[in-house]
Amino acid sequence: MFSSVFLHVGPILTNPNVIKMKNLKISYLLVFLSITTFAKVRPEPIPSKLTELKSKGWYNERFTLWKKFMNDNPTDKNGWIELFKSAKYSGASDEELQIISTDVNKYHPESAEAEYVKASLIGWTDEGVSSLENALIKSNTDDFLEARVLLAEFKLSDDREIYSDKVFESGLVHSSTLNYAYNVLMSVVDNGILITEATHTTIPLWVLQDVMSVREDVEIINLELAENSSYLSRKFEDLGIKSSETIFDLPESNPDSDFFYALTLPRKHISAIDSRLYVVGLASQYESDRLDQYGSLKENLENRFLLDYLTIDFNGEPNSSTGKVLEANYLVPLVLLKEYYDEYQQFEKSDFFKDRLLLIADRNQLKSQVDILLAKGSKNPTDFKKVEIDIKTLDRKLQKVKGNIYASHVELTNKEFEFFLKYLKDNEYDDIFEKVNIDLSKYEGFSYNFHKSYHFMGRPDMKKGNYGDYPTMDITYEAAKIYCEWLTAQYNAQEGREFEKVKFRLPSKNEWTMAALGYTEFQSWNLSENTVTAYYGEKNKKQNFSLNEHKVSYPWYGEWEFRNTVMNNKGCYLANVKVSDEKTCPAEINGDGFEITSPVGTYFSNGMGLYDVIGNVAEMTDINGIAMGGSWNHLPEESTITSEVSYSGPDTTVGFRLFMEVIEE
Repeated sequence: MFSSVFLHVGPILTNPNVIKMKNLKISYLLVFLSITTFAKVRPEPIPSKLTELKSKGWYNERFTLWKKFMNDNPTDKNGWIELFKSAKYSGASDEELQIISTDVNKYHPESAEAEYVKASLIGWTDEGVSSLENALIKSNTDDFLEARVLLAEFKLSDDREIYSDKVFESGLVHSSTLNYAYNVLMSVVDNGILITEATHTTIPLWVLQDVMSVREDVEIINLELAENSSYLSRKFEDLGIKSSETIFDLPESNPDSDFFYALTLPRKHISAIDSRLYVVGLASQYESDRLDQYGSLKENLENRFLLDYLTIDFNGEPNSSTGKVLEANYLVPLVLLKEYYDEYQQFEKSDFFKDRLLLIADRNQLKSQVDILLAKGSKNPTDFKKVEIDIKTLDRKLQKVKGNIYASHVELTNKEFEFFLKYLKDNEYDDIFEKVNIDLSKYEGFSYNFHKSYHFMGRPDMKKGNYGDYPTMDITYEAAKIYCEWLTAQYNAQEGREFEKVKFRLPSKNEWTMAALGYTEFQSWNLSENTVTAYYGEKNKKQNFSLNEHKVSYPWYGEWEFRNTVMNNKGCYLANVKVSDEKTCPAEINGDGFEITSPVGTYFSNGMGLYDVIGNVAEMTDINGIAMGGSWNHLPEESTITSEVSYSGPDTTVGFRLFMEVIEE
């Protein structure tokens, strides 16, 4: 092309002025030819999101290039697919996408490309599914592999395995993406149900299940496919679960199933249930009761996850590789686990997870955000001075619940809390003292005088009272937590202690309930998932009973017929709860024998050796504002092993029981 230009102008280049003019014209012509040639160069294809996730700016640039190219080359069928992908990934409006769909059908009516673009535009409606089916029929079997996997899943067809294998063999999915997907699946408990959304985060999961037989027990519901009610109904039937008003109400409709939500789900989708989601890895678990979140995090990240790929690039993948982009989702579980080990002063493990945090942050240009997270999460525990405590007595009071979890055999007493307050005063921890001190400001007259004598039995300026062995009450949730921190520091500093390192804390609701039940051989921290042994029948023989099928209200279930009554066969109350003063017991006791609280350990213990789990004072859990077990001022039906008591601030019906976690034997 350029040689013909020079041959044409060469013979007339004689006059200098003419030469200048002709050179100028040639320059313009060359620029024009360069632009024309550039416009005809086919832009770079848009990679599948299974392979790479580019920046929005990158997609915008390609959208501009593909628009120019297709204006000049409308007969390029595959070019329309590239144009549509670049537009969609750049965030183009529905109107812009519709124009592309109309144009491709104009130039290539009813072609595979036209049908595919139409299906991609309108989604998983019946019309969209029909268009997608037409597109796949008209194209080669190796084209549109992602769509073939999705359509097979939509039909709940075994063909999904065939196309998952083709996706794997095609190299569309990098190893980092498969590693990420593996860890998502390992975040889910056995036979759990995982909710996902995007194609690029769902298909790798199916590839692992279909090609490598990884975690085939996990059922996956993709929100894009779930837009089609027909698919959702068939999927629910296939899974054997009940439908619900929305897919996010499924846990309430199916309480016996475990639901997990991928961390890649947009916040808008899960905002309604966010308070019940607990991050346990690369997915959040739905739990209406308190979950042992850190136990799950430790198990998953330390024992189940593949993490080596985060520190070593085995395959030289680009930074835009889908798996590398998704790795930013590790930040939340890593921060949580680092904070956990900081709190337990296990700094070697804390540093291990911090190193991976910072590595991922640097690679994803998120270091400043991570620094803020770490700064917020860092705690400076109070350096409590050592004081001698009766360590042998304390060790004897702690009864094993399960594994490394122990509970005090009685509720914390006034005497014990008073010792703590006096320690703070004597050692000039004035700020902490003000936070945890008993607040009697809401009481007047007789109530004030009673509570003053109830709490201040050990003060030198007060008359000694008789309530030292009664449960402490009128304290805040924060006061209970600080007491646990103080006792943790004191225990770990004592000579002759039974365990090397422990942590005292408030229990989760599930921990408290299973401790209150008192069955030493319980199988699960979820009450309904247990089977207990009890005496029953005319011959009073031991029998097994499923707690999923039978209600148990009280810890004296061992005599099965009394499991839901607060009185024994002689008419005597077995707990300090709100009842009438009628004398029903042969011992001529009025009601349960007490007007308000009773000394700790007054009633019989449960099978674990724990006293007063029912009534007396409701016992705080690790959720602020929720205590368990009812109290002296709650009716028997409000004082069961599953009863929750709401409180706000200090309360005469609320105290706490120490739970202890052994960190090092």
